[in-house]
Amino acid sequence: MYANVDDAQSAFLDALVIERKVVWVFLVNGIKLTGQLTSFDKRVLLLQSPTGLQTVFKSAVSTVCPPHVIEGRQSRDGRPVEQHERFRLKRPQR
Repeated sequence: MYANVDDAQSAFLDALVIERKVVWVFLVNGIKLTGQLTSFDKRVLLLQSPTGLQTVFKSAVSTVCPPHVIEGRQSRDGRPVEQHERFRLKRPQR
């Protein structure tokens, strides 16, 4: 018997929420969102990004993964294509 897909998905997303790691969320239209997964339910993901809190419908999500550097690819200034180590969320000023 196969495991319930929602159980595997929930376990994966719950681990990302607990670990508070930065993730990439790729949408089915090719857009890549970057931020911390703060919460989720059956239909949506809540993503905290430098631009604010975003609600993303799961039906629009293609992939969720930790950021990674693509070996050998560099930008025009010679840096790796992705430098997720330098990504920091900016907290709103009070």
